[in-house]
Amino acid sequence: MVPTETPRALSRLVLTGVGLAVFVLAYGWLLLTGTTEITRSSDPGASGISLWAAVLPPLAALVLARLVPTKREVPSPLTGLPRARLLKEAWILVGTALLLAFVAPVVRGQDLLYPLIKILFLLVVPLAAFRLIRGDGPKATAIPAPATWLAPLPAVVAWFLLSQVGPLAAPLTQKLPDPISLIVGSLITLLTASVLEEVFYRGWLQTRLEALYGRWPAIMTSSLLFALMHSSRLHADALLLGLATIVAFQGVFALMLGYLWARYRNIWVIILIHTLTNLVLVPLLVSALTGTPHP
Repeated sequence: MVPTETPRALSRLVLTGVGLAVFVLAYGWLLLTGTTEITRSSDPGASGISLWAAVLPPLAALVLARLVPTKREVPSPLTGLPRARLLKEAWILVGTALLLAFVAPVVRGQDLLYPLIKILFLLVVPLAAFRLIRGDGPKATAIPAPATWLAPLPAVVAWFLLSQVGPLAAPLTQKLPDPISLIVGSLITLLTASVLEEVFYRGWLQTRLEALYGRWPAIMTSSLLFALMHSSRLHADALLLGLATIVAFQGVFALMLGYLWARYRNIWVIILIHTLTNLVLVPLLVSALTGTPHP
């Protein structure tokens, strides 16, 4: 009989290797096709960024996070839960993420429907599945109280300065709506993207995959599924280019968030980063402080 750890070790190796290969192939395809600039947003008029601007800020944050340990013990969520239960929950989350990626291009242009669809797939369905699978078993605490606040700060500051303030930052070029629409849209984005996406992809999905397969297989898998959520940017006439683009930006961004989550278990830190990169109010403030004009 093959020891239980042998197939698990093989699964970890395969998931990590395949995930790494996808990232390498994405950047390779972009370079092969001469694509040295990508757009990080699907908003009309959004400016492009270089491939360096897509990869260097997350890479700097990853390096600093690796170098700065926490002085307090970081919790290991889901310890003691049956593996069969975690498998069911993880597969439902993976299936839900894939289904959202399939539905996203259909509803993306509908301003009110898309947030509702995200709430359904990223919140309602997982909570219902968790309750049904749990039965009379104990509740799962996938998102513990933050164990540390100071240790992640160097990584956060480095990412912010490189991606939002420095020469790698994308200029604000898209035309902005009226102030009321901007505030309402920003609030919806805060709740359905910055908060809900982090709870789903990092807090729920990645944590379960970590418990099942280990840290890097979980980070790779959840990051690629996060990138696929941006499938509304894919076009049939340039499918490979679109896939490479979302992996090169959203996927790498998710790698950084996933590693910060695995290392520090502070959901609020990665929600903060996600908020800073999503809200147009941040580049507006930077433009005001630097005197850069905006539309």
